[in-house]
Amino acid sequence: MMSGSGRRRSIIQVFTVWFFTLALVPTLLAVYATAKYLTLQTVAWANRYLTQMALYESQIISLSLKHTLGEDGFFFSFQGEKIAASKGGLVKRIDPAQLGPLFPVEPEPAQIFAPKFLFGFGYQPKLRLREMPVIYLEDSNGAVLYLAGKREKSSSGDRLLLKAFGLKENLEVGAPVPGTNLRVRVWASVGGLVEEPLRQLCVPLGGTLILVILLSTLLYPLAAAQIVYPLKNLAERLSRFDPAKKEDIFAGSKFQTSELAGIASSFNNMALRVRDTLSELEQKVKELEEKNELLHQARRRLEWLASYDPLTGVLNRRSFMERCLYLIREAGGEFPHVAVLMMDVDNFKTINDCYGHPVGDMVLKKVGELLRHQVRKDDLVGRYGGDEFVLFFLVNQPGEFNVLARRIFTSLCSALASVSEPDLNVSISMGGAIAGRVLIDDDRDLERLIGFADQLLLEGKRRGKKAVLIRCAENLSFVRESDSL
Repeated sequence: MMSGSGRRRSIIQVFTVWFFTLALVPTLLAVYATAKYLTLQTVAWANRYLTQMALYESQIISLSLKHTLGEDGFFFSFQGEKIAASKGGLVKRIDPAQLGPLFPVEPEPAQIFAPKFLFGFGYQPKLRLREMPVIYLEDSNGAVLYLAGKREKSSSGDRLLLKAFGLKENLEVGAPVPGTNLRVRVWASVGGLVEEPLRQLCVPLGGTLILVILLSTLLYPLAAAQIVYPLKNLAERLSRFDPAKKEDIFAGSKFQTSELAGIASSFNNMALRVRDTLSELEQKVKELEEKNELLHQARRRLEWLASYDPLTGVLNRRSFMERCLYLIREAGGEFPHVAVLMMDVDNFKTINDCYGHPVGDMVLKKVGELLRHQVRKDDLVGRYGGDEFVLFFLVNQPGEFNVLARRIFTSLCSALASVSEPDLNVSISMGGAIAGRVLIDDDRDLERLIGFADQLLLEGKRRGKKAVLIRCAENLSFVRESDSL
């Protein structure tokens, strides 16, 4: 049976822990919650007050402008410190001093809201502005004209306080000026709004907080002997815990309270379970990493198959068109001309019929490989369909495209002549079209330009095959023939 002194000591311990937790911490939270509540109410009041001010000033300015100009329908802008009103070629300049008196409106009684009683002291803070809000006038182009007020610079103390309450540094509202393209903006510093109510709140809340802190400090040594030091011992032992080592971190430990002894036993059991599952967790992580790598490889493969032709390794038709339009939009003013070069293999159907489709696929694969090595870094190569390939260029002048086409045609003819297949004579024909980049607005214009190049390819074949024919399109409805290579 527990003795009287032991029972009294247990009661003191329980009371100390209860008071330390349920007196100091809730008091701090109550102080913070009360200050934040008052701050939010003050900001809400100020927002309504500034909105009323913006509406009032917008009406005053509208009446002043109408009285000065005598009629409506003017377009307003700012020229220096003056307001320019223009209508049908007529321009009038208005001095902002003519807009009428600019002063804060008195808040309505229903707008003023503050708690009447805090901590039983009958405290009711007074809400007022530290400085007159700043009033601006803004036109439809975003230009701003200062009218009245003083713009405060937030101090470091204001910023820290507002950050603690989750508030912005500034409060800004606006209202349109009726019958104009202008807008009134009213700006005020939130720190200037909440400074006075919080200063008045310091006395009752500060006294309560100091009293609770003094009581908690006096009772802390007793609480420390029973709670803090055992918890520190428990934390030190837990910090030395290593799942890889099979040792009991609580061996030889004695705790004065049954609750802490129970916590230590629970942590010891948890350590045993961690050691049992550590190797299994590492194995699962390794398996997950391997599956993740396989997933990345499959995704990269799918992305490649969606953009490239699997036989020739060049872009497929859809991806080729998308990338061409992207390069045209991103080129800016650097390249004024767009050129496409259509190419196909002469007598390709005969090659398939005489030598079989594997040989035909080999020829297409060889052509795609040669084209990828012949073009420049920013040029594009795509398979348009069947044995047709299309090349895309951004060039500075038509002569540059002629040189590129001649070089690519000569290189391909030389390389295809050495195809290692007996009695296989592979040749190609090309048709090229070049136009101003400004003529290409969308995919339909690009399709028309490719169509011009395809017509030139067919015309070259009718003239005898193994040739390249270039034309310049001054617009997308007329094609002028240039020198044939």
